Amino acid sequence: MTHVVSHIPDMKRFSRLAGPLQRAHKAPHSVEFVNINTRDRLLYRVWTQMIAYGSLFLVACLAFYLFQPAHWVALKSHVASERIEDWIMLGFLAILQIFLLLGTYSATRSTLKARDPIPLRPPKGLRVAFATTRAPGEPIDMVRHTLIAAKKVRYREGHVDVWLLDETKDPELQTLCDQLDVKYFSRKGIESWNSERTKRHLLKHVPQADPRFASRTKHGNFNAWGMYLDEQHYKYDIVAGVDTDQVPEPNFLERLLGYFNDPDVAFAVGPQVYANYRPGLSGLVTRWAESQASFFQSTIQRAGNASNSAMFVGTNYAARTQALSQIRGFYPCITEDLATGVAIHANHNELTGNHWKSVYTPDVLALGEGPSFWAPFFSQQWRWAAGGFDASKSLVWRVFGKLDPKTRLHYFLILTYYPITALTWLFGVLSSMLYLLTGASAIVVAWNQFIALYLMSSVLQMSLYFWNRRNDVSPFEREGSYGSVGMLMSTLTAPIYLSALVCTTIGKKVSFVVTKKGSSKNPDWFKAFSTHLEWAGLLTAGLIAGFMNGNTNPAMLIWIVTQLLVCLTPFALGMAVAIPARYRSRRSSLIPMGEPQNA
Repeated sequence: MTHVVSHIPDMKRFSRLAGPLQRAHKAPHSVEFVNINTRDRLLYRVWTQMIAYGSLFLVACLAFYLFQPAHWVALKSHVASERIEDWIMLGFLAILQIFLLLGTYSATRSTLKARDPIPLRPPKGLRVAFATTRAPGEPIDMVRHTLIAAKKVRYREGHVDVWLLDETKDPELQTLCDQLDVKYFSRKGIESWNSERTKRHLLKHVPQADPRFASRTKHGNFNAWGMYLDEQHYKYDIVAGVDTDQVPEPNFLERLLGYFNDPDVAFAVGPQVYANYRPGLSGLVTRWAESQASFFQSTIQRAGNASNSAMFVGTNYAARTQALSQIRGFYPCITEDLATGVAIHANHNELTGNHWKSVYTPDVLALGEGPSFWAPFFSQQWRWAAGGFDASKSLVWRVFGKLDPKTRLHYFLILTYYPITALTWLFGVLSSMLYLLTGASAIVVAWNQFIALYLMSSVLQMSLYFWNRRNDVSPFEREGSYGSVGMLMSTLTAPIYLSALVCTTIGKKVSFVVTKKGSSKNPDWFKAFSTHLEWAGLLTAGLIAGFMNGNTNPAMLIWIVTQLLVCLTPFALGMAVAIPARYRSRRSSLIPMGEPQNA
């Protein structure tokens, strides 16, 4: 795996963001946390509270002002059909305002609750299995790079075995593992560890396939390996690991294992960062994707520490085998890490009777590779969103009552991100189309008062986002950047989230898809943007109908054109890279061998 970055970060500093390792003075030790805002000067702490509470207050004021009955157009309409349309429009606006309030509350709460753990020295004598998985199609060079780095990971106080879990049973990888002294496992060809879900399983006389061992899935690979460990009498206290595209730092275990001094800690995770960060238009998707994840990595995950419920992120982690065994391994879901974390938090430590805890550290302990093009980025985002919806349908609703109240609130706010973003897009477009086709309206307010309230609330919301950027954990993003492209990236991806929501709602089978990495070939073309182009076509048709019907309110037209730009921007940016790349590829293929390329 080749990482291309605009600058070489000081990884020693970024891998120790939580501070120096401390000694656990008593047993059993309980993990302690420090609110990151207390490290600021008094003026900064006051400013943080002002913009956090102020943004929530102004959004609430805006909602209160808009939804006074005196402003409702539906109460002023005299034609029955118009009243129905106006009531529908008012309902759309109310839903959008509720989403805005919920999102602002989540950002406010996360800002004020964000905590870093006090890192501890690892306990002695742990037996650790450090594993990485290899899915079909992932480059062997990428696997080699990760395994070499894994062998350099330090834990002098205990024992570490490095494992490769290979879905392909590739002879070259088996040889590589022998050379590196890495333990090798593959479930290929073992029917009991590769379940297929087909229509024949709907018949009563045919046994249902065990989803825990679903073929071509990460959770199936891990759970089959767990069965193999039991059969071969391997005993490990901790399972640690990274995805194949993640290169662990040498202090990976030293910085994570210390939290297991607390017997109630089930897992500890670190941030996911993209090291294939490069300047220019060709690196735009990776840079924007990195920026999009900033608020989650730097603020929301840290807020999870306040309730001992950081989300399980499978890109780099360490987990207690006792906790995994209690829930029978990784939970079967295309986002198995999220679902596994929820399942663990819904259970108690059988030895202490306490709820299981989790810890998020801001220490950057692995360097990963993000999607370089729009097609793999959309595929990744669709899978993450669909996995969140799938986990909510299959697991969360069943165990939600078993969670600790603070954990329940934190996970609820996390799980609302994808549906809120998706439904905001849907109701935004529906309200636009309703106006364009019928001229329906929701409220009538004084223009200057609305603009004043709207601008103040928007400015404070963006200020809250920008202010949190000072705690960004990415070593590759430019220091002092506002991260506005991250906010833009979330908006541009909203149609993809809606597609995932629709598919999971109607029961369409959701398959595990590995985000394509390690390739420089540009896969972007018209098909990659089909979802966005379909929405663009709908909005364009609506605009034409609106002009024909005389529905040309300037404020609504600005809103609709903005939605149209959301649809067309990824396509335009993608084509700006893809078309020259295809031209160069075609031109080089037409040049006879040996002929100078400038001929």
